[in-house]
Amino acid sequence: MNISKADGIAQLAKWYRAGTSICATYRSVSGNARIVGRMSELSASAVKITGTDCELVFYFRETSEYEYSDAREVAEGHGRSNKYPVIINVKFSNGDRLEVAEFLK
Repeated sequence: MNISKADGIAQLAKWYRAGTSICATYRSVSGNARIVGRMSELSASAVKITGTDCELVFYFRETSEYEYSDAREVAEGHGRSNKYPVIINVKFSNGDRLEVAEFLK
């Protein structure tokens, strides 16, 4: 479902405050990058995700499109109270995409 930038940032802020492990996948025409870690910085204009010996910074634009979804497949033995992990998708104006989701070990 399409959501506003403010709603997308609000969901990310929940994970930021809770210190939730996340997985971010950046897709572009020239390749993909994936990082697993925690958000070390979050503002209305950017997010910094820090993993083991690495970090990625993504800048949010007003022209980006935001989408909320959840994975309807539940991982066996995940021990979570929420049944469906939330996924925030960001589509940038140049066609690149960023998917941020809770990381289930």
